[in-house]
Amino acid sequence: MFEHSDLFYDAMYVVGFALMMVLNLRDHARYEIKKRDAVLTTVYTYVCGIVGAMLMGLIYTKVNAAFGYEDQSNVAIFGAVVFTPFLILLFPIRHRDWKHIMDMLAPGVLLILTCAKLGCYVNGCCRGVVCSFGIHYSYPVGNLYPNGDEKFFPVQIFEVLTMLAVLIVTQLVFRRQKRFVVGTAYPITFATYSVTRFCWEFFRFYPEEGQRHLLLGLTFWQFVCCLTFVVCVAITIGLTVKARKKEKAEVE
Repeated sequence: MFEHSDLFYDAMYVVGFALMMVLNLRDHARYEIKKRDAVLTTVYTYVCGIVGAMLMGLIYTKVNAAFGYEDQSNVAIFGAVVFTPFLILLFPIRHRDWKHIMDMLAPGVLLILTCAKLGCYVNGCCRGVVCSFGIHYSYPVGNLYPNGDEKFFPVQIFEVLTMLAVLIVTQLVFRRQKRFVVGTAYPITFATYSVTRFCWEFFRFYPEEGQRHLLLGLTFWQFVCCLTFVVCVAITIGLTVKARKKEKAEVE
């Protein structure tokens, strides 16, 4: 159905960056961040995302090699989710409130992931399982995927739709919730994303069945989803408890 398109794949990252910039320029005042700092932070976040994706790709490749599998990845966009919050702490901007910054960045980072996954759909990577219906690709990606009459479940499209749903729901909640705790937008957004990604992982194609049980009976990415979910929930609880204690102390 599709011809291999690295250009489209790369372009989707640029589209995601542009959308994040638009969102941050629209909402920076809401998060008490100056316009100039919002622009600089957005650019820096994009760089952090690239670095994080490269780090995660390296980890994924090393783990697969340790278990005897040749599946490799130069970049893994999930790394942008995992590593960006920590890399942001190194950014020397005048507005040092990490919690406000991460609240502002949450929808933009998710949009980049959404655009990247759409690029995966066209590019042929991250395919779904072989099934009797779905998408037929006229080319292989490396030596990982069959190249014949196989049709693949379009899991990438379902991931895109799910991420858009997560984006809409979380943003509606954060904007309408008067008691929204500063700093929890990012962990709540990506805890939710981790749950959806964990579920869709059951529909992903793997060249060797053993990769579906790589760690603790889970795929590598399901393990990462579980770890991300636990960390995000812990951060959310910690920030919420701290905020409530502060409110109680101010009342007293």
